[in-house]
Amino acid sequence: MSETFRVTESGQAAGRIRELIRRIAVEVFGTTETEVPIPGFTIFTDRKLDDPLAGIRAALLMRRVAEGQLYDYARSARAAGRSWDEIGAVLNLPTGGVPVGKAAFDWLVCGRVPERDGIRSFRTPSAYWRCTTCGEQVTDDGPFESHPTDNETGHADSCTRHRADLPAWAELTGWDE
Repeated sequence: MSETFRVTESGQAAGRIRELIRRIAVEVFGTTETEVPIPGFTIFTDRKLDDPLAGIRAALLMRRVAEGQLYDYARSARAAGRSWDEIGAVLNLPTGGVPVGKAAFDWLVCGRVPERDGIRSFRTPSAYWRCTTCGEQVTDDGPFESHPTDNETGHADSCTRHRADLPAWAELTGWDE
């Protein structure tokens, strides 16, 4: 029995947005794309930007434009007779006990981004990525601890990139390992 794979509308839109960000990175910020094999597949490939910072710049540009569009569409919705409560309901904002319309106005007009459930977590999330030098999965806890091995775990012992981070850190901090 074969199952039909269906991509949701939001999944399709997300794919188009990712593609647009890649195109902006190439066309506006001057990076190039490379076809790379997808691990575990023999014929499928993925496109990667040669300069991931161009991807960050493109995504940031997209975010700024999207935030401007949120404000513009909220103004249009108000002009069309919609309430701030209706706008807030569509935004699905955490309200922290204030009316959803007030939370929407605070965010879109005043620039006060609401915190999730009004609670700030003490846990710092981690990022996970594959080191292009040693090929290992790395857990990156961010730049909050001083020593490089406290920030990143998972590199191979022979990883030249990570091993180069150690003397660079020692020189920067004056630490004698």
